[in-house]
Amino acid sequence: METRINVTQVCLDDNERKRNWEEDRRHPLDYFKNRFQWYHYPLWQYVAPFPLHVDFETSSKCNLSCPMCFRRHFENEHVYADMDIELFKKGIEECADNNLYSIRLSWRGECTLNIELFNMISYAKAAGIKEVSFLSNGSFLDRDSILSLIESGLDYITISIDGLGKSYNQLRAPLEFNNTFENVKELYALKEKIGNGYPKVKIQGIYEYTEGDMVEYYNKFRPVSDNISFNTRHDYSLTQTKQDDNLFCPYLWQRITVSASGDIPLCISDWDLNVTLGNLNLKSIKEIWHSERINKIRELHLENRRLEIKPCLTCIRNHVAAIEKKM
Repeated sequence: METRINVTQVCLDDNERKRNWEEDRRHPLDYFKNRFQWYHYPLWQYVAPFPLHVDFETSSKCNLSCPMCFRRHFENEHVYADMDIELFKKGIEECADNNLYSIRLSWRGECTLNIELFNMISYAKAAGIKEVSFLSNGSFLDRDSILSLIESGLDYITISIDGLGKSYNQLRAPLEFNNTFENVKELYALKEKIGNGYPKVKIQGIYEYTEGDMVEYYNKFRPVSDNISFNTRHDYSLTQTKQDDNLFCPYLWQRITVSASGDIPLCISDWDLNVTLGNLNLKSIKEIWHSERINKIRELHLENRRLEIKPCLTCIRNHVAAIEKKM
């Protein structure tokens, strides 16, 4: 078998910056151990005692309505809310007890809308979670928030920035490019000055929106970031995406996601919560990770029957994070 992880996410950086991004971690040995497990456990079809990573959706709300977002194509009704901090603490305590390496504090929404976010980061770091990160549209960035991020102990932040100037302004309205750039610039300067280099700053966009301005984009953000990467645009209106019969998804051997309400979906691509594995309010992460329900789904994937599962029909990740089975 051959691993094919994030093959459609393209990093624009040179080898030195790529190496620094991988090696410059607060806990580098733990990071590389986690990465080894991340790539190999799916190959070995080995279910670890506990997930290798947990996503906590600290908020399912969003303050933007971007044209490329999957949220526009939900079929099911959703109540958008912030995760209760006590539910978050319950999950973090279990993660810490199981020596979990990393968590991410975002999924479908803009996590910075949760007023408890900085407290959540601090709580997770104090509990012993070695790497805490989140994705954001950057709308929250101001000096006070930046200082709070640094103080909280956040390890890295990914900021989504699509296009330059007027293109960005149209896609990310009512945000404005110049304001966002200046805030990112201040974040980078302050984390270097008083944060000992943390949180690391990753700039991420959708390739199609910057295709004609790639050099200008890169030169603009290189001095104020630690990593610059791109994903490709996807059509979330499709009821079935192109599938490769020779692939199966490794996510069921890698990670688990907890929604703001505590529901645990099939995977991070099950944005519409079509398949729920359990709820953190009622069961532990470990119970759900080893439940009969998720094990049955793992079997379906290994038997090449994943298309019997609705979220897999529309999954765009079979070419993004997949394992190729070579006979």
